[in-house]
Amino acid sequence: MFERFTEGSRAVLVEAQDIAVELGSRHIGVGHLLYGCAEGREETAGRPLRDAGITGAAVRRLLPRTDERGAVAEVDPEALRAIGIDYAGVRAAVEQTFGPGALDAAADRGGSTSITARPPFTPQAKRSLQLALRVAVELKHQSMVPGHLLLGLLRLDDEFITTTLRESGTTVAALSAAVLSRLAATT
Repeated sequence: MFERFTEGSRAVLVEAQDIAVELGSRHIGVGHLLYGCAEGREETAGRPLRDAGITGAAVRRLLPRTDERGAVAEVDPEALRAIGIDYAGVRAAVEQTFGPGALDAAADRGGSTSITARPPFTPQAKRSLQLALRVAVELKHQSMVPGHLLLGLLRLDDEFITTTLRESGTTVAALSAAVLSRLAATT
């Protein structure tokens, strides 16, 4: 599949990997891919995202930061609340069930705690790449540009994506139409 990726699409994946590593993530998820699309200056993904008010910096603020053990290092209750998670409530429930400090000790129970230099894609991120390929095939495009990657993300039923779009005042349908329009103009 990756042989069909243009230089711009490969740059999106590099950005996604870089932000995942920078934030200490053990995997590249859909949020990291959305960040990669938003950071790109390419017209089929970066431009529609910027036009919708979605920047790399805005996506980055919503991405969790983890420490060297893989535990969330800096919990941002506002960012979690934005995606429907009540951190204080979750923490209280976990500590009531498992005892005080249970979340802090959870990272120590795993096997290896080192973060790899090249984290793998999450199943949902892999699915978005498959959907991106499907989009390119449906549109009869020979190569995959960042717009295809963004459309793959938009075809997912993913709460991070829909919440990010909702917060910016746009929808999956509106952003998809903008991307498709850009794709039509560039091919």
